[in-house]
Amino acid sequence: MTGGLAAVVDGGTVAALAELTPPGGGGELTLRRSWPRGVDHLLLEYVDGTGSAIAGQWHADRVRGGAVAAGTPGATWLEDRGVVLQPLGADRRLRALAGMVAEPGATLIVHRPERRAVVRRTVGRTTYAKVVRPTKVAALVAADGLARATTVPVPELVMVDPGEGIVEWAELPGRSLHDLLCDEAVPLGVVTTAAAAAGHALRAMHSAPVSEPARHHTPADEVANMARWVEPVGVLASTLPGIERALDAAVALLSEPASAPVLVHRDLHDKQILVEVDEAGMIDVDTLAKGEAAVDLANLLVHLELRAALGVAPSRTEAAAESFLDAYRPSADVRARIGAYAAATRVRLACVYAFRPAQAVAAAQLLAGPP
Repeated sequence: MTGGLAAVVDGGTVAALAELTPPGGGGELTLRRSWPRGVDHLLLEYVDGTGSAIAGQWHADRVRGGAVAAGTPGATWLEDRGVVLQPLGADRRLRALAGMVAEPGATLIVHRPERRAVVRRTVGRTTYAKVVRPTKVAALVAADGLARATTVPVPELVMVDPGEGIVEWAELPGRSLHDLLCDEAVPLGVVTTAAAAAGHALRAMHSAPVSEPARHHTPADEVANMARWVEPVGVLASTLPGIERALDAAVALLSEPASAPVLVHRDLHDKQILVEVDEAGMIDVDTLAKGEAAVDLANLLVHLELRAALGVAPSRTEAAAESFLDAYRPSADVRARIGAYAAATRVRLACVYAFRPAQAVAAAQLLAGPP
């Protein structure tokens, strides 16, 4: 580990919270990932010795943290650490969550306290329920409608409960591009076929009519997204070497002329693409918006760079990227914008992974650009 990259994980609040031993036994908890909410608040995801996830929050303001713990049934307040532990779906804002997690056949997949959670339910057929604040349900349903109007396979919407903040989808068949890529037992030809299917599916989405109600994700929004991540990194997760320089370069590239807006996924990566034989579908379509096609292209391509940094053979990631682009066939104006959004995505992902102790050093390599 070089001295510069060591700074990513050698200090800051995230490093201080990397291990936690709650009172009452149960063993040590290891921080798997966290999400900053400004510079004085973190959402946390710990894992115990069995690999089970336990959500939590860190508050710099102990009074605020204590109030959150007191208002959250089932939570534990670790005042000396500023941490509220929220096991088994305990959440004062997502009130339906704990009951859902307690159901037979239910598994909590992700829980960002007071914001959103995903529960897999396996009674009858497998479904995935997103639990959000009730005010967010309408936006999820509207985005689902936009996705359903395309020819791209997306999960079937099976239930909406606005009062409880629940939107539930059936499981989409197939295996994720991420799993195919990382499983070395999967032949390279299968990986490239899957990547090509992803390119064809994305092209179909981008070719769909853009409905006026769709929000517009602009280059200015991309800059704002980067800034929201860069600001807390130095305060909470130590300094990423070269982050300010990379941010300035991305901002300059994004200021160049934009291509025409299309319907974009806006959070497309290899875990969001499910492939069955040679057809690809997409999940987590609640971020759909109008935007430049390069938003999605760059996001997937840089995630492939990230997989290589995290240990996947570059021969697999590079072949997947080439097959994906060949199938998508970007026009000249779209291809000209991939570099700008790739630069922005590298900044954002380096920051995102700076809040994941086990992967922070590898992700920081993204700032150097593709190998």
